[in-house]
Amino acid sequence: MNGSTTDHPYSAQLRVIVVEDDHELLDILVTGLRHFGHHALGVCDGAALDKVMAESPTDIVVLDLGLPGEDGIAIAKRLRNSCDCGIVMVTARGQIDQRVLGRETGADLYFVKPVHIQELNVAMINLAGRLGKKTQASWRLSAITSTLITPLGVEIPLTAQECILMQKLLESPGTTVSREEIFRMLHQPNDIYADKRLEALVSRLRGKVRSAEAGKLPVHARHNLGYAFLAVAEPTTPGRLSM
Repeated sequence: MNGSTTDHPYSAQLRVIVVEDDHELLDILVTGLRHFGHHALGVCDGAALDKVMAESPTDIVVLDLGLPGEDGIAIAKRLRNSCDCGIVMVTARGQIDQRVLGRETGADLYFVKPVHIQELNVAMINLAGRLGKKTQASWRLSAITSTLITPLGVEIPLTAQECILMQKLLESPGTTVSREEIFRMLHQPNDIYADKRLEALVSRLRGKVRSAEAGKLPVHARHNLGYAFLAVAEPTTPGRLSM
């Protein structure tokens, strides 16, 4: 699922607690949400949820309905009366009466399993916006998977040259990286064709972001100087980049 084509004021950096008694699914959800930059924790029941929330606040609770002991409906009612966190129900119960009940007891969003992690990610970010849980939008680069990840979690696959260029630009957002330094990093000669090669590389990158409906790549040319990344960015996920 692709992200919005407009700039988004919320980042994929939410505090999330997943409540799920299926350990395999719990691990999938927590790992997936962490991949998108969230601070995600997993617990198996309401008692464990209460313990975690007593220690630190959370932005969103992802809640299964069929839990041992206190079920998800009862937990949602308690949460709605005690905190201002978002509540996202993810459950196998897809009947209309169950969905209505979930909404009536305080769920902001209701997903029927299986849920795609990217869809869940985007929905939570939009929910955070409606709840006023504002953070800075940020871009990330994973050198391990050679992907540029937008603030909405859309993944843009990169070539080796594109990855090297973006890693350098994201090291110091707002700072102009000189053409000469870029040429050195890409192991390209600074000849009469150098500028055209660099322009083509940046143009392809911009096209990839547009094609993914992920908005506009915030890489700006500085006339006769180089390029700068003009947006908030997180540190690059470690990995070895080479040509």
